[in-house]
Order: sequence, then C-alpha cells, then structure tokens
Amino acid sequence: MESAEPLHIGLHLAGSFSEERARDLVSLGRILQHSSRPIRCLWLRFREGDESLLAAFGAFGDELVGAKTIQSLVFEGKVGTAEVRRLCGFLSHNELRVIQFRKTDIDLSTCIVLKPFFSHTTTLKVLDMCSNPGFGDDCVLNVLGALLLGGSRLETLIIGENILDGAPDEDMRVSESGVASIASFVSKTPSISSITLRLRHLDDIGLGEISVVIKRPDCNVRRLDLSGNFGNSGVKIFAEALKTNTSLRTISFGCYKALDDVGGMALLNVVDPFSQPAGSSEWENVLGSNHTLQSIYVFDRPNVTVSKAIVERLQSISSMDPHLTLQGKCWRHIEKNIDDISHLGLNSNCMPNVLAFVLRHGTIDHVFHLIRSSKTPDLFKYPSPEKARISLQIEKIERENRKLKELLELERDKSDELREEIKYLRTRWFQQHEGDAKTCCFLPHLKLIEMWMLLVELFRDPA
Repeated sequence: MESAEPLHIGLHLAGSFSEERARDLVSLGRILQHSSRPIRCLWLRFREGDESLLAAFGAFGDELVGAKTIQSLVFEGKVGTAEVRRLCGFLSHNELRVIQFRKTDIDLSTCIVLKPFFSHTTTLKVLDMCSNPGFGDDCVLNVLGALLLGGSRLETLIIGENILDGAPDEDMRVSESGVASIASFVSKTPSISSITLRLRHLDDIGLGEISVVIKRPDCNVRRLDLSGNFGNSGVKIFAEALKTNTSLRTISFGCYKALDDVGGMALLNVVDPFSQPAGSSEWENVLGSNHTLQSIYVFDRPNVTVSKAIVERLQSISSMDPHLTLQGKCWRHIEKNIDDISHLGLNSNCMPNVLAFVLRHGTIDHVFHLIRSSKTPDLFKYPSPEKARISLQIEKIERENRKLKELLELERDKSDELREEIKYLRTRWFQQHEGDAKTCCFLPHLKLIEMWMLLVELFRDPA
C-alpha cells in the first residue's frame, strides 16, 4: 500500500543522456503518471545539454500525460521554448496549483506555447515568474491575457527582475506599460490575495497604478511586496490609497529612490491617527485611518533614510483583527476626552452602547466621569418613547399639584384668620365672665359641664 505522505522530486538535467539514463527517466515518468501518491513539487533544474537530453526529456513528458497528482511544477536554469514544448501534453491535462519559472530563458515564444495551459487551467493558484531576463511586456500581456480569458482563479502573482538598480535594458524589461498591464489584471482578478512585484520600472507612476487598484472596494489583496525605483512621491500617493483599503494586512517596500521620514510619516499617519500634527481633528483621523494593516516593512536600501523609530512603529502596527483595532483607537480617543465627547455627534439612541463600550474598555470611574460631565448633557436629556409618555402624565399631575397647593395656601390663610377670631372671642368671653369664673367652683356640676361643652364646640366649629 502506498503512503499518503506527499513526495518532493527534484531532477537535475544536464549534459548528454545515455540510453540507460533515458530509460530511467522514462520509467520515472511512467511511475509518476500511475502513482496515487501526491507529488507536492516536481522541480526541474536544467543546465547545458544536447539533443539527447531534449529527446529523453520529451519521452519523460509523454509519460507524464494525464498525471493528476503533481501539484507544483518548477522550471529553473537553462529552460526555453524547446524544453517547455516537451511538456505540452502534460500541461494540457493536469491539476497543477503552482507553476514557477526561476532564472530561465523563457521569452515571448515560450509564453505563446504556454498560452493554452494558462487559458484552460482551473486549478492554478500561484504563478511565479522571478528573474527571467527575457520576460518583458509582451510576455506579461500574453500570460495575463490568457489567464483572464480562462477566468483566472489565481491567488498569488509574483513577477520579479534580478537587478533593479542597474543600467536600463528596455528590450528585456517590464516597462511602465507592463506595470499598468499587471495593475489592470489584478483589478479584474478578485481572487488574488498576494502580489510580489520587483521591477526596475516600478516607479512613482507605477506605484500610482497599483494604488488605484487597492482603492477599489472589491480589492482582496492581503499581502503586497513592492520593490522598484520609487520614493517619497510614490509612497505618499500609495498612503492616500491605503485610507480606503480594507483588505491589506502586510506591505513590504523596497525603494531604490530617496525615501525619508516624509514618506515614512505619510504611511504612519494612515495607520496611527495619534501621530498627526496638533490642530487636526483627532476623531476624524481615527475614523479615516486604516484599521486592517498589521505591518509595513521598509527594507534597508542605500537611499532609504527613514528613522528607526518610524520603521519600528510601522512594523508593529497591530496584532488584532480590524474590528478590535478600530475599537482600540476609539477607546484611546474617548479616554483622553472622557469629560467631553459631544464632538462625536452621538444621539440618545447611542448612549446605552457608548456606556457599555466605556465600561468594557475602561473602569467604573470612566463611566461616572462620562455621566457627570457638564459638557455633554444633551446626550442624556432626550427620553425614550416610553419615558416620554410617562413624562406627559407626570407633567399633568404636577400641574394639578400646583393648583392644589394654591388652594391649600388659601385655606391655610383662612384658618389663620379663624384662629385669630377664635382667640379674640375667647378673650372676650373670659373678660365678660370674669366674675363668674371666680365663683365657678360653687356652680352646680351640670352647669360646669355644660359650659365646658360649649367651649369645646366653640373651638371645634370656628364658623
């Protein structure tokens, strides 16, 4: 029984092939074609060879036709159209997920041979075209055009040149138009999540072309590695595009033109709203900042003079998901302005969530500061619909209470007048009956009781 552990196979093809070596190579191709064991990578490294090598490799390619277990194919070295043509049969029936050309001799004729493969593949996820001197604008148009024609599902695109700061070589380089073609392809391929471009003609204008792509709402690129002849101007344009991007997590810049703290701060201001100069609206900077980026790497180059402090801050922007990153920025701003958050433009419907947010990120003291703030009363005075209904009833009762209080005051005044009148009458009565009072003890008991009842009745009923 064959093991399910995937295989990594590397072949070094060079010189002349004897009949025995040719038979061994053909046997290997036959085994790979019939094997059910997954082949993670088939690495073909070519050096100088003769016709016998091509013949043996052609026979090997014929045996590979129909092999479905090879996941990744790598060409390296002295590989050109003739070598690639020997694998046309395999490339027309495969399930490749990765194809790489590294330091090869491929050119436009090779890309034309590969066009059927690129236009019909439904499984290819990674295309790596690194350090191929003959891969120029026409090759870019041919390959990327074929991928678009076939409804590309590509996820990773890598196009790189070996020397970026040497003398110009217009015939064998990806020019500005090639960069524009790459940007156009990316904008039409929403499946792409990782891009690596290391091109001599990726200048400030070319970086602007990429900026237009990442500003698109349907951009899904999460990783971007850019190296070329751009500097402060291009980086500042790119920084503006980052303000509306919601997909990028990691960016790497390799600048061969002057990049100093001006460009570094342009990037930092996008991700850190608290690094903005005094006088700007911090809350607007928080809302307008990028919340998805986690790291921006600026490679050390002769023309890069960005300060170490800025570089370190860019490398460690955030380790949280975008939602938590935004929450952290909001809390930092609210904590600084806990006594007055009226500038946030919140209404009463938001206050329960605001109080919960403050309690979750801060302490109960922060909540008390927010509630006691005299500069944000409007956030609390507007009642809910139920409270508004009850408030109308309370106001009605209060009006009635005020009327009753007025009536009570009037009655109290009348009582005071009656009390004075009773006092006066009682005094008069005692004055009139002063002599009788002295001999009251000799009066019959019934008469005394009758007088007492009259006195009680007088106090009870002043009228």
